[in-house]
Amino acid sequence: MAPVSALAAIRRNRAHLLLLLAVAVPLLCLAQGFEFLDPDEGLYADIARTMLTSGDWLLPHFNGLPYLEKPPLYFWMAALALWIDPTSEAATRLVSSVTALGSVLLVWRIGRRLYGPSAGVAAGMALATTVGYALYVRKASTDFVFVFCLTLALYGFVRDVTRERAANGAERAKDGRGRFLLFYAGVALALLSKGLIGILFPVVIVGATCLVLRAPGWRRLNLGWGALVFAAIALPWHLAIAWREPGLTWFYVVDNQILRFLNLREFLEDDVPVGAVAFLLLSFVWFFPWSVFALARPGSGAGGRSGDGSPRTGGDPSPDRPPVPDPARWRVILPVWALVVMVFFLASRSKLEYYALPAFPALAVMVGAAWANGRDIGRWMIAGVAGCTVVGALCVWIGARLTPDAALAGLAEMNVYYRILREQGSGLPFASARPFGQLLQALGVVLVAAWIVAALAWWRGARRASFAAVTACGVAIAVLIVRLLALVEPHHSVAPVAAAISSAAGAGDVVAHEGSLEYSAALPFYTGRRIVVVDGARGDLDIASRRPEARGWFLDGAGLAARWRGAERVFLVTQRPRERSVVAGLPRESVHLVGKFGSRWLYSNRGT
Repeated sequence: MAPVSALAAIRRNRAHLLLLLAVAVPLLCLAQGFEFLDPDEGLYADIARTMLTSGDWLLPHFNGLPYLEKPPLYFWMAALALWIDPTSEAATRLVSSVTALGSVLLVWRIGRRLYGPSAGVAAGMALATTVGYALYVRKASTDFVFVFCLTLALYGFVRDVTRERAANGAERAKDGRGRFLLFYAGVALALLSKGLIGILFPVVIVGATCLVLRAPGWRRLNLGWGALVFAAIALPWHLAIAWREPGLTWFYVVDNQILRFLNLREFLEDDVPVGAVAFLLLSFVWFFPWSVFALARPGSGAGGRSGDGSPRTGGDPSPDRPPVPDPARWRVILPVWALVVMVFFLASRSKLEYYALPAFPALAVMVGAAWANGRDIGRWMIAGVAGCTVVGALCVWIGARLTPDAALAGLAEMNVYYRILREQGSGLPFASARPFGQLLQALGVVLVAAWIVAALAWWRGARRASFAAVTACGVAIAVLIVRLLALVEPHHSVAPVAAAISSAAGAGDVVAHEGSLEYSAALPFYTGRRIVVVDGARGDLDIASRRPEARGWFLDGAGLAARWRGAERVFLVTQRPRERSVVAGLPRESVHLVGKFGSRWLYSNRGT
């Protein structure tokens, strides 16, 4: 019977994998062809393209100047994607898609190992259909690379600490050189993807778990070989950067990470952090619809499952063969994982709305286990259907009456860029709030319909149908998010103004941008030119603007006026109305409006 059982487990796991891929691949990999939505996206793309074209894979550069706000792993991966398709926005977002999908598959494996096959597939489905994954996977950034590396490290720990030893001792070698090496490799990659928290999170999570369980002993953690693996992966880049750019190394380690946590950075940036309450509320939103069940009990019991999903047995403890580890006792790593991430960012004075993403894999496993157990879902279903019915009705009512100020307030709560606009006293940067109101009304309908169906199915005993209804809610919200991104694309994208520059500017002409280049960061990527920055020596380019090679590339108003009067043809891109722009200080007869492209005006000192 054992071969038949093993074959059935293989077939079941294959079916679960195909189901996960059928749901996750379209959600995470499609609708990635938007033009770059600045700020930030174009910056990451330009850095990756510069690596590819310059051959300098060691020190990232943006707009021709060194950039060490982030470590290089994302840029290396994006450069490889651009090597396949050098002009595609989707290529740079492919890194987010692939690593998000990888996190979903790792969560499936963790859920299987700790709770069994049903919990594993439910966990993967939950993670793939969260609002946060639907939104942020469509952004070129380092976040999903870090989430994947952290999840890989913790999967490596869970896998090896729960590994079943064969009776003949065949697996005993894995207690030696190979044990926990995937954990150490994941930690090293996490460091290369996000900096010091790449070490802090996995080490604190595993350390706290081991303290709680008083196992395994430090001698079994394979520290020697683990340190070698970690050093081989993480040290070469850090040592090379420290040797090549010692000044930037201080900035990268101290200012950009330690002082950022304390919100005491020396180098200015425009970010407007969220408070603790807003952070918690937005974390609930990004993990929705599964955040409703985040506190549901995932089930208890000493039993577990082996890697193929078959029941775990106890083995024969003997003096020369330690007892088989019980996977159930290691489930404590999941709440520890989520709490470490959330408490860290709650304590930080510099947190943005999406910083809870690294906690989502742990939450997804616990939610998946709760659904597989089913014991505690009913009462949270009541809360979900009641809350979503009320919120959905409010969405429909507010959407029909949405004002520009209310739309800006809503966007500002969810995105730092719109908080900056609000802090600057700007209004809604769109012609009308009506399209946002229509999306809000559609969201209200989805919330009410999906949760009523889910609740009715649950109370009729159709648990799979109920789970499918909640999953469908996540999928429908993902569709609305894609529509939202299409709605804001004309405001955020510099592609139209870059096309106008490329068609009109000659090889020797100057292209300048007023204000921080982060807000039009794709200009270097789309135009293939270095951009002169006017009144924008702050943010990501603050430290770079102080370097000798930056001379002439950062101007104040007087410097621009001198260039404007010179023999060169100068193009100026700005998002500021003329009366608030440096343009107001230039001789009126020399200012020629080339056109308005989305939210940006393009001027030149020469007529067409």
